Amino acid sequence: MVRFDKKYSTVLFVTIMVFIMSMVISLALTVARGGFASGFFGIWLRGWALGGIVAWPTAMLVVPATRRIVGKITR
Repeated sequence: MVRFDKKYSTVLFVTIMVFIMSMVISLALTVARGGFASGFFGIWLRGWALGGIVAWPTAMLVVPATRRIVGKITR
């Protein structure tokens, strides 16, 4: 198994989370919009790619701030 240095933990966390979340959300939205119609897979992949492109930099900005907020409101 490949092991990474802890200094990459935020980037790895965000990348894995964005990969999974954007896949699930784009799948749900694609099904809700058009069902499993002709061309479904291509439409879903395009939506997933766009979602990932928007979600990754957003998450990179939001995750550190969110961790600080959670750290302040928990014991």
